Amino acid sequence: MMNTRMMTRWIGLPALAFAASIMSVAAQGKATPAKVESDFFPLNSDAPKIVAGQWDLAVPKNNLKCRVLLSIAGNVPKASVGMPAACRKSMGAMGNAQAWGLTTKGTLRMLGGKGETITEFTRSDAGLLKASIAANDFTMEPVSGRYPSAERIASVDSAVTRLTLPETDTATTPIAIAGRYQLARANNTDTGCVLLLDRNLPGPVSQSGKASLEKGCADKGLQTFDPAGWIVERDRLFLYARKGHRNGFNIERSGSLVKDPPAGSPLSARKL
Repeated sequence: MMNTRMMTRWIGLPALAFAASIMSVAAQGKATPAKVESDFFPLNSDAPKIVAGQWDLAVPKNNLKCRVLLSIAGNVPKASVGMPAACRKSMGAMGNAQAWGLTTKGTLRMLGGKGETITEFTRSDAGLLKASIAANDFTMEPVSGRYPSAERIASVDSAVTRLTLPETDTATTPIAIAGRYQLARANNTDTGCVLLLDRNLPGPVSQSGKASLEKGCADKGLQTFDPAGWIVERDRLFLYARKGHRNGFNIERSGSLVKDPPAGSPLSARKL
């Protein structure tokens, strides 16, 4: 963890003016009382485990950024937010965050020392979490974890869905996912291509399978990607290209697959 002097240099000159403005706004308003703890997922459940770790907290318009640590130790609202002293000073009202919790709505709620709500971060399409306090916008982006930032946040989405809709658990097993899928682009435009997901790939059948396009697919993007395999990880499906790279898909309640993050051309798959 960098010391206060180093953090101040990293944060930069706009910090003092920004801190003064945001603290003035915070002083004018009153904190919102926290809702009952039943609003939060238990910290030992899947989604909070994915959230826990290091994040970059930023104010894009002021070019401010610092690193925070969301601990998973303790219980909401005791799960702590670690933040350098210089960061707490420059981030104004957000610097008062002492605890956090993942709500059953999938939002990241920041809490003060008495359990009061400071703000809630929601997921954006760019693979970030975003929140606002008065006219000031904040973003949070994960900086560590098994997946790239956008995929890690999408994994949280899937875990939230699974925890709030337990009946969908069986729909995310490889045996339920295997089959034929009609592929579509933006606005549900049919590509005329069918994706086949089977479980004949050597290895643990509970984890992996073979992927291929049925003959007659004329979509150049899909031909270039050339799917060869698939795997389910944390309730998300990853489709592997023959050259080794992969795209992630959310498994919808309906059983359809939706590419997420939507980098490049959108893609979805409906089971036939």
